[in-house]
Amino acid sequence: MRNFIAGVVAGLVATALVVWLYPWRIEASGEPASAERWLMARLVDKAIAREAPHAANPFAVSDEILLEGMKFYTSGCAGCHGDGKQASIWGTTSFFPRAPQFGTHPTPRPDWQIFWIVKHGIRNTGMGGWSKLAGDDDLWKVALFLDRMDSLPPAVAARWRGDAQVQSSPPDR
Repeated sequence: MRNFIAGVVAGLVATALVVWLYPWRIEASGEPASAERWLMARLVDKAIAREAPHAANPFAVSDEILLEGMKFYTSGCAGCHGDGKQASIWGTTSFFPRAPQFGTHPTPRPDWQIFWIVKHGIRNTGMGGWSKLAGDDDLWKVALFLDRMDSLPPAVAARWRGDAQVQSSPPDR
């Protein structure tokens, strides 16, 4: 019985030390520990894999649809997720987990998962759901844009990067 009590006391002391010494932080702007980042990423990935139904995007890839998705992204998403020219200061310092920066690191997720995330959001991450703010058509278009971000057609890629000569160059004479 003495060994049992000693084991319980040792377990409680060890637990208290781990909780006290582990660098948990409450503020979102603080730099999270690597274990905390790793754990949060795994939990989010597992939840999305479990929750997001595999659905077909009703829109085919075209410059027009990609440009509409890009317009939605730049007006509603780029503030947190960055754009074709730079990362978001706010998204890279004031969220935990940090907001993915799609302008510099395109997402590996398929469009159907992106659609689900944008529509429903992800609890405790700062990613709100857009289901009450935008229709499914807009959400599918932005999902298609994000899914194709690393392989955009030249005209769309130039607009994304903000190449002035492509956006407003006069015709050659």
